[in-house]
Amino acid sequence: MAGFASWLFGLPAQQPAEYRKLTRIRERVYTTVAELTAEIVRSPEPIPFAELDRSAFRPLKPGTHWGKVFDCAWLRITGEVPSGAENAVLLLGIRGEGLVHSAEGELLDSVSTVFQQGDLPQSGGQYRPVRNVDLSTGDVEIYADVTYNGWILYEVGRAVYHGARLATRDDEAYALYYDYLTLVVLAGATDDATLEKEVRRALAAAYARFDAGDVAGARAVLADQLARPSTSDFVYSAVGHGHLDMAWLWPLRETRRKSARTYVRALNTIDQRDDYIYGTSQPQQMAWTKERHPALFERMGQAVASGRLELQGSFWVEPDTNLPSGESLVRQATVGRRFLQDEFGLTDEQLRLCWLPDTFGYNGNLPQILRGAGMDWFQTIKLAWNKVNDFPHRTFHWQGIDGSSVLVHMPPEGDYNSRGAADNLLTGLAKYPERALNTALLVYGSGDGGGGPNEIHHEVTRREQSLRGLPKVEYSSAGDFFRALEKRDVAHTHVGELYLETHQGTYTTQAQIKRHNRLVERKLHEVEALAVLVGDDSRPVLEEHWREVLLNQFHDIIPGSSIARVNREAIATYERIERELDAYADVLVAQLPRRDDEATALNLTSLPRDEHVKVDGSWHRAVVPPYAAAALTPAGDFFELAFTADTLSNGILTLRFDDTGTIVSCLDATGSEHAGDGLNRLVVHKDPYVWPFNAWDINPDYVKRAPRVLKVTRVESFVDGATVVRRQLYRGRTVTVEQRVVLEVGSDVVRFETIVEWQERHRMLRAEFRPAHFGDSVKCEIQFGHIERVTTERDSVEAAQFEVCAHKWIATEDASGGFALLNDSKYGHRAKNGLLSLNLLRAPTYPDKTADRGRHRFTYAFCPFEKDDIEKVVREGYRLNNPLRITDGAAFDSLATVTDAAVIVETVKRAEQGDGVVLRLYESLGRATTTQLRVSLPHGAAHETDLLERPTADTDLARLEFRPFEIKTILLEPAP
Repeated sequence: MAGFASWLFGLPAQQPAEYRKLTRIRERVYTTVAELTAEIVRSPEPIPFAELDRSAFRPLKPGTHWGKVFDCAWLRITGEVPSGAENAVLLLGIRGEGLVHSAEGELLDSVSTVFQQGDLPQSGGQYRPVRNVDLSTGDVEIYADVTYNGWILYEVGRAVYHGARLATRDDEAYALYYDYLTLVVLAGATDDATLEKEVRRALAAAYARFDAGDVAGARAVLADQLARPSTSDFVYSAVGHGHLDMAWLWPLRETRRKSARTYVRALNTIDQRDDYIYGTSQPQQMAWTKERHPALFERMGQAVASGRLELQGSFWVEPDTNLPSGESLVRQATVGRRFLQDEFGLTDEQLRLCWLPDTFGYNGNLPQILRGAGMDWFQTIKLAWNKVNDFPHRTFHWQGIDGSSVLVHMPPEGDYNSRGAADNLLTGLAKYPERALNTALLVYGSGDGGGGPNEIHHEVTRREQSLRGLPKVEYSSAGDFFRALEKRDVAHTHVGELYLETHQGTYTTQAQIKRHNRLVERKLHEVEALAVLVGDDSRPVLEEHWREVLLNQFHDIIPGSSIARVNREAIATYERIERELDAYADVLVAQLPRRDDEATALNLTSLPRDEHVKVDGSWHRAVVPPYAAAALTPAGDFFELAFTADTLSNGILTLRFDDTGTIVSCLDATGSEHAGDGLNRLVVHKDPYVWPFNAWDINPDYVKRAPRVLKVTRVESFVDGATVVRRQLYRGRTVTVEQRVVLEVGSDVVRFETIVEWQERHRMLRAEFRPAHFGDSVKCEIQFGHIERVTTERDSVEAAQFEVCAHKWIATEDASGGFALLNDSKYGHRAKNGLLSLNLLRAPTYPDKTADRGRHRFTYAFCPFEKDDIEKVVREGYRLNNPLRITDGAAFDSLATVTDAAVIVETVKRAEQGDGVVLRLYESLGRATTTQLRVSLPHGAAHETDLLERPTADTDLARLEFRPFEIKTILLEPAP
């Protein structure tokens, strides 16, 4: 525990004797000249300043515990300014965070005592100075909107009011405090024994003078050490930052307030420190600020124009990049970038950086998406969190599955909340494989819950700009750092995904959020295409829906790593959007061209469909071209459908089940066996608590224990029109599974329509498949393509990828055939040593002790395929996820088709600007191809554009050339 305590509590645990000396120096910094009076109005939710009832305030004494986690309050602080104390400092002591207003409601400052692991002690102790308070009138009246959001990683503790006072600051004692602190950390961090001895001797001499009452003399002793310059050629480019999760251990309502607290602190510091540059990255937070605090937003615009506030990245929020669809990631860029350009007038040169420090791994097609959206620099730190293998580079080129490349830098300390102290600088240097470049980024400031740099960060980094024993530090923007970096010789190129060797549980946790996200992405796709078909402008209708969906794709919401309130609110948001999209779709469908009043099928995918559908109790055949609607034809008799007590057959596949419900044989029409050692074995694995990241992490050793195999307690089989069905019921004390195993006429896809009542704790429900055909690699669908991963465990890198993310399908094959596993809302898979395992549900207890408990509905499937026939797998993945829509007579020919089935028309939508139509296509099989795009829309010129829909060239729709996995965006201008 000693090492943990040192990490958690920092200096007090590492150098307790020096900490006591600093505490003595701190006592000399502020001298109280007047105590102030406090009153409070409590509330469970925030009260806007304009709605504050001034008569509701009640007296509040220092030391009062006034609320629980997430409780809110307004403090009114009043008092008289003693004569001659007009230059005093107002000190406010709270446990928690607060936004301080004048009596008229003007934002003055923010205060925070949120503790982060390893924090250095502040000169004010449990008090924080409040800036911009006007004491010239002789009276004090300020209002602080305060709350308490818990302690580090847990919802524990209570809000406390420590007190408020006016105090004078002894500037010499204040400077001595940070002189001493800077050198204490240096002495504890350096491995230069001579330097440590000299610094500690100076510290001892300085403290002796301080103890004798000679503060100036103490500073003089340390001045010699602080004046000795760095001899290093290495320079850190330091940018202030306050990483603010959109939601995590607090609800979205609190992030709206945290944003204002963070921005007002940053802007006040910009006003005070000429060399300070602050970076912020999420336009959603800026939009909230514009809505709630327009004067503060205006100050932000001025700081951006002067180059002091850097807007980093173009995504609307910092999203997860494993789970959202490719189109969602494109919209993260288009929505975010449009806001930044419209509100701040940023140029393309100012928007080259993608800033995703904390996201849980990065998909293999992200470089192409970034480049297409105008971003060719990428910053993260997250791969420093790998649990098994140290990622070997911090500065490198990253090449995606299509060949696109971006320049990556990971601040080598491995933190986006750096304190910027000596130990941080030296740690970064020691961990930096590319330190010969003599440059790295230092991202300093309190984060996760926002806040940004405070006086510690400023005072310490200022003293370290050139300090013996350390690299140099210069204040910079991240953009200037990357502009200089791209001129240097960055030797290494990493190809493929940036896989994070931790947090694999986030592919599965909070299954309802993931299901709703997949569903909403599909509904947005459909209404955009329908709007084009009927000539409706969907942009005003969908703009806010898209913003809300993109917000919920933040990297602690869609991964399921937030508290229960965040998850409840996310699901409620999805359900509301789904209802509104359904209503809009009904309006659009009613406007489609019609030929008669008979039921028809609407296909809003790029692939032709031939399948059976059930309408009002009757079965029909639907043969529908891409992006078209066609009449249904009556279904005939289905003599090929059959079942026995332990089999199902549709004439193409014959399935045999054992008494657990597992498929132990899957024969095709040629007699070939596909089952191997069993298909769809439902098992419950132990999923032990991984501290502290229970919702995030899966212990890889779970496979070393045999799981509990669920057994069928009831079975019935029957023919339902074009399908033969086996209904299996699995019942246990804390889990009940009702599953319909479905075979359809004319199809070799086996569907598992599943309802689960899940009340387990620290368990995983998985569907396990051991097919007859299994290779050394598995293809996994990702955004706009697929990636190939190994299924072996020949070294630690391969073994560390024990759980991988895929979208609609994964597929493996050997020399004689293949096997694909499909799903409609799942992402977590194990593909190792002959096993394909789909992670259906988890049951973590932190940070949401109710995670995934309750009722779930989802479908997954499998299909055999001939060797190399991934085109079939892609088609079946779309079919499972995009059911045909039945209409009351709509019928029309294809809106858009291609001549090569490898190319998918993923999106049909109104252009972001103007009256054109945009089609987004991608090559899905990983091979170069040329295709013709046929569209029935009247149009004039056709242009190829980037992902931001900016034309790059005229294009010939009769001959579109694709490189493997290339994304193309085509803009059709309206006909003259």
